[in-house]
Amino acid sequence: MFAKLEAIDCGKPLDEVAWDMDDVAGCFEYNADLAEALDAKQNAPLNVYVNLPMDTFKFHIIRIQGTNWNYPLLMAIWKVASALAAGCAAVLKPSASVTCLELGEVCREVGLLPGILNIVTGLGPEAVAPLAAHPDVDKVSRIYFPKDYESGSLKGLISIF
Repeated sequence: MFAKLEAIDCGKPLDEVAWDMDDVAGCFEYNADLAEALDAKQNAPLNVYVNLPMDTFKFHIIRIQGTNWNYPLLMAIWKVASALAAGCAAVLKPSASVTCLELGEVCREVGLLPGILNIVTGLGPEAVAPLAAHPDVDKVSRIYFPKDYESGSLKGLISIF
C-alpha cells in the first residue's frame, strides 16, 4: 500500500519505491533495537503499558522540507521513528505527502495512543510558525520557509539541528 502511494506521490517507478519502503521498515527496526538495548541496559521491563498524562512527554516538531519530494516517507521516518523510540511525542508537518498522511492512519490502526504522533497539514508559514513559536516546544527540526523570489526576502526561519 505505501509503495503504490509513494510511487504516485513522487513519480518513482514502483520497483524503486519498494526499495525505499524496505529502508522505511529498516529505520523503524533500527530505532526499536536501540530503544530495546537501552531498556535492557537499564533493566527496564519491555512491553509494559504505562498510562502517563500527555504533559509528561517532550514534543518535537518535525518538518520535512519541500525539496525532499523524492523520498517523502523515508525522510519523515528518519525523524519520527527516532522520536517515538526515544519516548517522545512528535508533530510532523510534511510538505505535500499522501504517504505521510497514510502513516498517521496506520499508526491509529495499530493502536498508537492519540497525541503521540501528530500530523499537521497546511502551508508552512501558517501551519508551522505558531507551533515553532510555542513556549512549550523545546526543539524544532528542519523548519524551512522558501525564499520569496519576488521580494528577495526570506519568509520564515531556517533551523536545522
